[in-house]
Amino acid sequence: MEGATGLLAQFARLVAQTAGGDVLQLLADAAVDNVKVDAAAVVRVEGATAVISASRNLPAEARAWTGDADEIDSGLASQLLALTGTDLAGAYVRLLISDARLFGALVLFSKKQGLDPKQVQLTDALVDLAATALGKSARLAELQQTGAELRATQRALAQAEKLRALGEMAAGVSHDLKNVLNPMSMYVQLAERSLAHGKVDDVKGTLHDMRETVARGLQTIERLRDYARQSPESVAGVIHLDAIGDEAVDVAKPRLSGRKSKVPRIEVVPGGAPTVTGNKAEILDAVVNLVLNAIDALADAGGKIKIVTGQDERGAFLRVEDDGPGMSPEIERRVFEPFFTTKGEEGTGLGLAMVYASMQRHAGSVELVTGPGKGTAFTLRFPRPSSDRR
Repeated sequence: MEGATGLLAQFARLVAQTAGGDVLQLLADAAVDNVKVDAAAVVRVEGATAVISASRNLPAEARAWTGDADEIDSGLASQLLALTGTDLAGAYVRLLISDARLFGALVLFSKKQGLDPKQVQLTDALVDLAATALGKSARLAELQQTGAELRATQRALAQAEKLRALGEMAAGVSHDLKNVLNPMSMYVQLAERSLAHGKVDDVKGTLHDMRETVARGLQTIERLRDYARQSPESVAGVIHLDAIGDEAVDVAKPRLSGRKSKVPRIEVVPGGAPTVTGNKAEILDAVVNLVLNAIDALADAGGKIKIVTGQDERGAFLRVEDDGPGMSPEIERRVFEPFFTTKGEEGTGLGLAMVYASMQRHAGSVELVTGPGKGTAFTLRFPRPSSDRR
């Protein structure tokens, strides 16, 4: 058996380049050509059944053999030998085992009794290489199956999440539309009664209320449209974050005028933030939204709101923070969900969802730091200009 090492190396390369049942045929051919036996068969375990998947110089009757997978290590040699109907004198079985898993067996047929030690050694080496290849192929197939199942599960979860979000949005839209349609129905009835009694002035007052209700409905629809929009509709311009803070305070001041007790102090702390590119009106709306939320969180207890701008290694940022009651973990997890609100009938649940969507459209992000009794801080982060990226 000169050159056995080279032969095994060559067989290993062939096995590595071959997949599936072809490995079994390589094994049968190598057994006849190199071990120098007269015939060979490779039995493959398929569930509870064993079948001959590859052979060399084996009669058709023997190739058609099938048996019990649990019994291939006993009686297999004699069963196949009886089916050959030739002058073969002996059959020798070597099991294909890898990672404690039985893949099948190699059966060698010879016209003489017994194999010499070199034949046994070479056979065992070939069987080990083939079994290892079958084990790796089986693990790869299992990983591919697991990956396919994982992808299917992810798709199902994504679909379920879309349906959940759609259900929440439908419920929110339904709620907001009812808030518009119910008063409208009442106003129509009032107008009909007033007309029936000739009270024209009352009808005029009712029409005024109807116009305001319709305007609120249109505002709700517009907010929904803005939330659903994926990219800014207007041409982007230069935004000075340091100036945005002052503008947001001016817009939010009317909300403070109705306070009956302590009014929260609002402090703007400009940090020399660089200019960013985007839709200024949209970013201003987002900051105003955060300021108004902070005012509502402080209620009539006073407190302090800070608008801080600046830049760090991650780029420019604008942070709105308050020293209010903070949020529980349950609220923190859902705070950016559309139609989720803690304000009851006064809230639409779209404010923070729109802030999040706006920053996504600007390729930025929103970071939230909060906790019960620890206040709340929302940080709007903007991407660095491409020229600054390394």
